[in-house]
Amino acid sequence: MGRDTDFERLAERIRTHSIEASGSNTGRVTMRDLDEVSHESLRELLDALDADPGTRVFYLSPANADRVLAGTDADDVDDLSECLGRDLRVEESMPDDTVLLMDPDAIDGGEVADPGAVVCGTVGDRT
Repeated sequence: MGRDTDFERLAERIRTHSIEASGSNTGRVTMRDLDEVSHESLRELLDALDADPGTRVFYLSPANADRVLAGTDADDVDDLSECLGRDLRVEESMPDDTVLLMDPDAIDGGEVADPGAVVCGTVGDRT
């Protein structure tokens, strides 16, 4: 994944991958519904991992990063990353209704190469 990654398209692809994998032998992305974006909801995504978090990184929209920061004593994203024990990247193209926790190598050319290394949190009502 590079700096030119379209996170809106990627988030939609991850959701679609999870739906299409249902009932098949295809590996599935871990999906979680979140009522809101907060420090606690990011912790919920970490808890959803079946394995050691390894190199997984949080990907947030600027608005969601601000929401999380507002609910903590962290001064900035670097402080928040330290508090979570995870790298946290703020991406302009990341949709506000999605939070990703994933290994950057889980995506190859915009495709989900390793669904087991991706946790996708969807925020609010998407109907």
